[in-house]
Amino acid sequence: MKFRPHHVALSVKNMEESAKWYEEKLGFEIIKEYNKHGMEIALLQLDDIRIELFCFDSSIKPLPNYMKDVMSGLRVIGIKHLCIEVDDLDGVIKKLTEKGVEFVGEIDTAFFGGRYIFFKDCNDILIELYQA
Repeated sequence: MKFRPHHVALSVKNMEESAKWYEEKLGFEIIKEYNKHGMEIALLQLDDIRIELFCFDSSIKPLPNYMKDVMSGLRVIGIKHLCIEVDDLDGVIKKLTEKGVEFVGEIDTAFFGGRYIFFKDCNDILIELYQA
């Protein structure tokens, strides 16, 4: 039996704004959009990475403050962030900075090797860039 990731699902406050952010900042493309169970859903893809965006009506709750911080969110059970591996961390940081992406902290070294840095999307969801 073989397992591999298919997608990461994110709840967002505004579908149009969020899909546009992932398209313009990171280069994702919408490959499917539909409505189900009272929500808008979009599946986006960049290379082998898929993100599924869920958008409810005005009843959606904001991201809790503890999930907006890299360290404090680690103390709560659940998924912490999306990590995207890149070949040229410094080059990607430069390109994203030029597109207005703000990074959280500085580049750090992973205990298992490689370097990483975090940034937030337009919903304050943490995303990690990692270079082995």
